[in-house]
Order: sequence, then C-alpha cells, then structure tokens
Amino acid sequence: MARLKLPCLNSATTPKFHHHSLANGIPVGYVPLPEAGLICLDLWSAAGSRWETTTETGLAHFLEHMVFKGSRRLAEGEFDWRIETLGGTSNAATGLDDVHFQVVCPAAAAKEALGLLTELVLFPSFQDKAFALERLVVQEELKQTLDQPDEVAYQELLKRACGAHSYGRPILGTLASLDALTVDTMAAFHRRLYGAGRLAVVVSGAVAPEMFHEHLESGPLSRWASVSPPQGVEPRLRIQPGHGHLKLKRLECARLMACWAMPPAAERTMVAGLDLAVCLLAEGRCSWLVSRLREELDLVDELDLDLISLEAGSLAILEASCTPARLHQLERLLPQCLMDWLGQPPQPQALQRACRQMVTRVCFGLENAGSMAAHVGPSLLRGQVTPLDRQLADLQAWTATTLHTRVMPLFAPWKAHWLSVAPAELE
Repeated sequence: MARLKLPCLNSATTPKFHHHSLANGIPVGYVPLPEAGLICLDLWSAAGSRWETTTETGLAHFLEHMVFKGSRRLAEGEFDWRIETLGGTSNAATGLDDVHFQVVCPAAAAKEALGLLTELVLFPSFQDKAFALERLVVQEELKQTLDQPDEVAYQELLKRACGAHSYGRPILGTLASLDALTVDTMAAFHRRLYGAGRLAVVVSGAVAPEMFHEHLESGPLSRWASVSPPQGVEPRLRIQPGHGHLKLKRLECARLMACWAMPPAAERTMVAGLDLAVCLLAEGRCSWLVSRLREELDLVDELDLDLISLEAGSLAILEASCTPARLHQLERLLPQCLMDWLGQPPQPQALQRACRQMVTRVCFGLENAGSMAAHVGPSLLRGQVTPLDRQLADLQAWTATTLHTRVMPLFAPWKAHWLSVAPAELE
C-alpha cells in the first residue's frame, strides 16, 4: 500500500533551523522568524523530576522556583523587574524529563535579556531565608493540587501504572518530601545536573543567528563546566496492566482512565505513527472513540487521549468522563470499541482526515516563536538535530497497513492500566 501523500510546506516560507555548538559543546538552535518582532530565549536543562533520587522528590520543581529568588549579581525580584522594564516576560516549567526557563522580549533587548537569564539560571544564590519562604509557596501549590479531584486521579493513575519508575512520582513532590529538602541538597542537585552536556539553548523569532551566536560564545554559557552523566539511568518504562478503582470526594463526574507505555521520544518515526493513531482514535467528532461513545451512544461527556513524548518511554493517557450511573457501561464498551478498532486497518477517509489534522498542527506550530522553542528544545537535549518539517516526513513513512500492524496494537486494552474513578458518597 502506498505511503501517505501529504501537502508539502512551502520551502520559501518554512522557517530554517540553524544548529551551532558552543565551545564546551552546549547545543544552540536558532529559528529565524523575521516577521515575529519578538525573540524567544529558551534555556533547557535535562533536570526534570526523572533525575531526582528517591530522597529528592519534588526538588526539580522546587529548584525552578528558587532560581527566580536571586543570583550572585541579581537581588530577589531584580530579574523580573529588569525583564519587564525591557518590555519582556518570563516563564519556566518543570517536566518529567527536563526543565526550561524562557524569556520573550523585543529583539533590541535580546542580548541584555540573555545575560540576565543565564546569570539567573547558572548562578542561583539559594539563601536560607528565601528557601524557607519558597518551600511554603511550593507546598501551598501542592495543597491546591491535592484539593482538585481530577489532578489526584491523574497522579494516582501514573503511580499505579508506572510502579517504581520515576515517571510515576509526582513532579510537585509530597508535603513530607518537600519538608525533608535542604539548601545543601538543592545546591548539590544544581551542580549535578545544570552543566554542559545537559543544557541546550533555543533562540527563535527576529534573530540573526551568526551575530547572536558570536554574542552567546562570549558569555558564561560557553565556559560553563561539563557534568558527569548520571549513574544508574532507569530502564525503559513498563506499564503494569490491571484495573483499579478509586473514589474521590467532590468529583462531579465519573472517570474511566487508561495509561499505556509507548516507544521513547528518540524513535521519531514511531512517535509520528502514534500521533496519527491518537488522531484516528480521539481527536474530533469523527474520530473512532468520540463518534461511537459520545456522538452515537451519548455515553461520555468528554473524551481525551494524550501522547506524552518522553525519553525513557512515552505515555498515552486516555480519560473519558460520564455520569456515575453509566460508569460500569463505559468500563465494558470502551475496551470493546478499542478491540473493534484493532480489527482492521484504518479506512482511507479516516486516515486522510487524521493526516490533514496533523499537517495543520505542524504548520501552526511553525508560526509562533514560543511553540517553536518548545518543539526544538527537547530534541536538542537528546542530541537530535533535524529540519523543522521532519515530522511531516516521518508521517509519510506510514501506510494504513503498517499503522495497523506496528502502531495500533500498542493501544490494545489488555496492555493498559485502567483506573475507574467515581464520586465518593456524601457522609
């Protein structure tokens, strides 16, 4: 069967990806978007919660907070004041694999903003008083999360499905684990993971790569020392199949959730096939599960299937909500719908619909400096340097037959860990 035929991106308008390395090997990706007007500076580190030891749960996210509390040359609050005075904004996020710190600012202010960002991330001060106060802030964030039944159910699913693997531990940590952390522990974590070999930089927007790279080469990042690779890296993720039950107070709707282990992010062609499968299954009213369970049977209120691309094995997480009275029916019909889907290759019309949705998503992501940086950063950390439209080429590697034989079986219901979540009865 012929491979997929997708519309090609216009080579004249497709952003070009420029890859350089600093003197110490830190990769830098540049994506010029001349019409953007703004520049996005994104500093990435392979220092997400996956790299915590069992006594450091929650430390990666806590460190993200503490970075903004000042550095050797920046007083607490000074970074935010100076970035905003330049007309910029800043943000940060901690994930399972990585953490990144981002500044978006006018092009004229980019060099000054870069100096502020690298100073903040590379040289955090970790003062005792600020540490104690920010621990309370992080613990309050955790308490708010624990007060949200949907979040509790999601984390419980990961815990049961992933077992002892770090992907099953909460990024925010626990109240007890946060209480046990110290300034010295955080400083050691920073020294261990925030070094050349675990850092990457993305600059997207109104940037001239050669001129900006010369400036970056003269800064502290190019002289930053390397760190040793972590010892005893975890094996590939394995999901523990099964079906659990959970009751939660203040839950408005019942939930049926499922979690599958998928190929790691480095297997780009497989990930593209997984994206197609997710689109076929659960994106849009015409997708397989939505059309049957919501449009035809009116059994579910919402249905989502997310693919989380990760280094040690990706995760596919399904969540379907319904009234509590219909949860048992959903437990029976949703796996059956998956079995029906596995029975034959996708129909040409369904596959074409999914392909066009994927192309639209890729093209939209190429237009925004922030989304571009989010796409490029993790790839640079993994040492993958590819054209920005590589995802479309990866999609074209698939046929209905190969999807049916290599990708769709990964979504078999018996390979998942299922969790039924129902509202607890009021006392």
